[in-house]
Amino acid sequence: MQILFFRSVSFDSLAPARLAPAGPTFGCSTSRLPRRSVVFSVVKFSLSLFILFPAIAMASPRVYEIWEKEPAPNNGSNWESTKADERRKSYDKDWEQWSYPIGNGYVGASIFGRTDSERIQITDKTLHNKGIYGGGGLTNFAEVYLDFNHKGAQDYRRSLNLNEAIALVSYKQDGVTYKREYFASYPDNVVAVRLTADQKGALSFAVRAEIPYLDAKDRTGTVAAEGNLLTLKGTIPFFNCNYEGQIKVLNEGGFVSADPANASIKVEKADAVTLLIATGTNYRLSPELFQNPAEKKLDPNQFPHDEVTSRIDAAESLGYAALKERHLKDYQNLFGRVSVNLNSTPSPDPTHLLLEKYKKGESNTWLEELMFQYGRYLLIASSREKSLPANLQGAWSAYYNTPWSGGFWHNINVQMNYWGAMSANLGECFEAYTAYFKAYLPVAQKHAADYVRKHNKEKLSEGGDNGWIIGTGANAYSIPGASGGHSGPGTGGFTAKRKSPIRRCCP
Repeated sequence: MQILFFRSVSFDSLAPARLAPAGPTFGCSTSRLPRRSVVFSVVKFSLSLFILFPAIAMASPRVYEIWEKEPAPNNGSNWESTKADERRKSYDKDWEQWSYPIGNGYVGASIFGRTDSERIQITDKTLHNKGIYGGGGLTNFAEVYLDFNHKGAQDYRRSLNLNEAIALVSYKQDGVTYKREYFASYPDNVVAVRLTADQKGALSFAVRAEIPYLDAKDRTGTVAAEGNLLTLKGTIPFFNCNYEGQIKVLNEGGFVSADPANASIKVEKADAVTLLIATGTNYRLSPELFQNPAEKKLDPNQFPHDEVTSRIDAAESLGYAALKERHLKDYQNLFGRVSVNLNSTPSPDPTHLLLEKYKKGESNTWLEELMFQYGRYLLIASSREKSLPANLQGAWSAYYNTPWSGGFWHNINVQMNYWGAMSANLGECFEAYTAYFKAYLPVAQKHAADYVRKHNKEKLSEGGDNGWIIGTGANAYSIPGASGGHSGPGTGGFTAKRKSPIRRCCP
């Protein structure tokens, strides 16, 4: 016997999430897929999920992928023309509209799929500078480049497989078929890139990395190449945040050599190559972090070198096949819980064309299914049990100053990120916010007591429970109090998703 269940899920905007210059909520660009806000916001329609048992359980799962026939364009950024602006903002169209996001909750990586010089932009959610409001803000961790110098590639295809959380690139160059796989592993907290060719000895390229925005003079950093390892490290003095990233190049066949003068590693005539990328800082989530002033939030004598090295070495010992197996087992345990079937047929169109047709009025239930599963994918990629929560950017920022600080904005954005956590069967993804809440709660309780003391002193419970207050623009290092004038809906109901009841004091 078949049992039919109906669940209604509401969506807000199909247009791509582009960073809005005028407010903390995302605006919409006109042509590309939503990628930065981890919201279940994909057009105002009601999606009925038909979950059939045992029929769907027995059928092969539907494969969802975002794909294109061309690499991400390389138009650069207009950072140079905008960095003099007092808000130090820039706009990287290629990154926002065309790169594919992968992540494991701790780290986000944006994949461009280029054949001349591949760009992999790395974000570590704990790396913050002073930010646009002076209280801390997410910033770009690193840019990684793979210089192939392949021009005129044929049969090109790049994709992001949502069922596996793996980005793929394939193309032909001079009679050789080249393939790449990229994923961000939560169990092992590394980004892995696998490069192969269908002819032995055909892989030759250079790996280099850059620490962005050093010209802003509020961040130190160096990149060093030794053997098969690139090491990026430095400090952002505002929070005494020490950071380090490592990129290990593991070749099968051929040769690998370091070029210390140019901080790069050269691969020659390899059969296959695995890149392992790991990042870390001296950030530690704790109540003391929120209670202390900026200069005392982190220990300046603590460095992430040993921890990052340990992860890289452990991943190398496992090998690529085991890393991938562990990644798939972990990810698919979450993603595979919900099946959606709107009697749709996968579209033969690349994703940007599918979106353009939809916005012109050509309805497509396949796109609606794809957007639902893409929202679930993004939440898994940006919010895991032991990571920080999904922020305003999810887990991705290519900028010096992330718009609206890339923080946890409680007027609506955090709520939007987690609308799908329970209703789309991803409850574990909310645990990141639970841990964050427990860490900031003592300060939030102090905010509430101070507010009651100021505005309604006779009701104050000295040493007792006066509730708690969090203002709109929180981040990984601090939370505001009752600033007034910009309070958002639903924070109490949102945090009530926790397993234990919470009281909230509102201004």
